[in-house]
Amino acid sequence: MSEFPVVVVKVGGSLLGWRELPQRLTGWLRSRPAGLHVLVAGGGALCDVVRQADARFALGQERAHWLCIDALSITARILSRVLNNAPLVDSLVTVKALQDKQRGHATCVFDPRPFLQSEESPQAGEALPHTWDITTDSIAARIANCLSADLVLLKSCDAPSTDIEAASGAGFVDAFFPHAAPPLRHIGYVNLRRGNEIVPLYGADR
Repeated sequence: MSEFPVVVVKVGGSLLGWRELPQRLTGWLRSRPAGLHVLVAGGGALCDVVRQADARFALGQERAHWLCIDALSITARILSRVLNNAPLVDSLVTVKALQDKQRGHATCVFDPRPFLQSEESPQAGEALPHTWDITTDSIAARIANCLSADLVLLKSCDAPSTDIEAASGAGFVDAFFPHAAPPLRHIGYVNLRRGNEIVPLYGADR
């Protein structure tokens, strides 16, 4: 396999309504070292609608989970368009094929729905629960783990702590993230509304 590095980048749903996102995200990607950046879009307001419907009508966490995953297919397409029609991919096989043939800077947007439906369960490591404990923070971590990639979370604010457990407890990352993150070599976040600096996040064993 090529040694061309892969970085999974979760783009927070709160950023999708930000007018400056196209310019700021493009500038951040250009500032990065050479590699393949695999972007995973958050659910943002679309998943908030599902969350509200579950609270009102008791949809059940399993059903609500998959409705939110459906929403991620939409936000993936929005993000692709924001990045001037960046390639949209939906499988690890496609990402690895891009990794093998790319050089320099490359970007794609990952639609996680097909991966979560049929590709995740055979992969090594702990599978994601189908509950409100996960968001695209943990989904991106799981994808990064399957690709042996680093993970960067693009957020709209600073973390209350660089300790993953504490950040999870404060709601900066989701409740399952402390379980999804430990296999990864490098994890960091960027407050994209404030700058480009990647701030490392650490687990208890680091």
